[in-house]
Amino acid sequence: MNSDMTTDTQVMGEHPLVSVLVPVYNVAPWLPRCLDSICAQTYRNLEILCVNDGSTDNSAEILAEYAGRDARIKVFYQENGGLSAARNTALKHASGEWIAGVDSDDYIAEDIIEEAMACTGPDVDMVAYGVQCVWENDECAPKEFERFTPATVVPMSVEQAGRMHVCFWNKLWRHSVIKEHDILFPHGLVHEDDAFFYQFAPYARKVALCSAVGYHYLQRQGSIVRSGQSKLETSARYVRVMHYVAEQYAARGINPAESPWFRLFVSRVYADRYHVLSPEERPALTVQFYQMLEELHLLPGWIKDYRFRCMVPVRGWRRWFLSRYLNTELWRICGVPVWEVEYRNGRPVQQRFMLLRFIGWNLKALLRLFSGRANA
Repeated sequence: MNSDMTTDTQVMGEHPLVSVLVPVYNVAPWLPRCLDSICAQTYRNLEILCVNDGSTDNSAEILAEYAGRDARIKVFYQENGGLSAARNTALKHASGEWIAGVDSDDYIAEDIIEEAMACTGPDVDMVAYGVQCVWENDECAPKEFERFTPATVVPMSVEQAGRMHVCFWNKLWRHSVIKEHDILFPHGLVHEDDAFFYQFAPYARKVALCSAVGYHYLQRQGSIVRSGQSKLETSARYVRVMHYVAEQYAARGINPAESPWFRLFVSRVYADRYHVLSPEERPALTVQFYQMLEELHLLPGWIKDYRFRCMVPVRGWRRWFLSRYLNTELWRICGVPVWEVEYRNGRPVQQRFMLLRFIGWNLKALLRLFSGRANA
């Protein structure tokens, strides 16, 4: 264990309190490293809120031992309710001006909270910092997952949000925004980070992009993101999360049909899922999204059903053409501009022309043309 653990909390007016949320469920092999990395932070004014979500291994004993060594650690126990329930419990007890998250199988660099807090300001409501993927048993070399270079503070626009990952744990979140708008994680749903991000983002004034890479994201078998569900099942879970976010928007007086944030959410998820699915699976994905938009009454009257029915498996070069260009169709519906830009590490690296923007209503005729050429 870290020898620098302290038994008293340093409270200084110029160093606002940061509440670190740590959900814990059956992570005994990795939990000590996680807690050591938080307790060793050079930024000392922390409260560390650990929620034991019904663990059946010896995670509870580890938490009790660490809480006895460091008075900043507070441990809460509850029956297993999932990651969202554990984070919501920690949020309920948080008293810090800023909220940070660390999943209990990950760990952080000892100066990352200090680096992130140095980027805060009176109109900054979110601070994002870099992430490095690490593998269990060092089976692969560490790899950067996200990095912001150079460090900057920018308005929290839809365009800026589209360049960022939605992860909860590589950010500082202003607690007053969370409390004012009663933002919670969706109980019983996975992909809860997306739900939290898209509830918070519309109310954030500015986001600070910290150039430090300080979050170490463990890739291991048995984690929630590697739970073994099929890719289409994953897509269905995203659809349920989007239902949740649309309901939360409506409850706050935001019309999802007119919200650029909800359009961004739908288009990003659709593009991501379309990319990972096989051509045979993509029509089912389109059906899922079409049904969701229809159930939420979000389909504008000028959208025709055939735009979705056109996405069917085909052979040869026509398959290449359709798979390359028809996947942009829902993005166009959601208001994405003619040029689609792919971002890596916050920088544009590739631009693709939205061909179907100009094909428009002649799509049926174009497909008939392809069919006629094939039969000639």
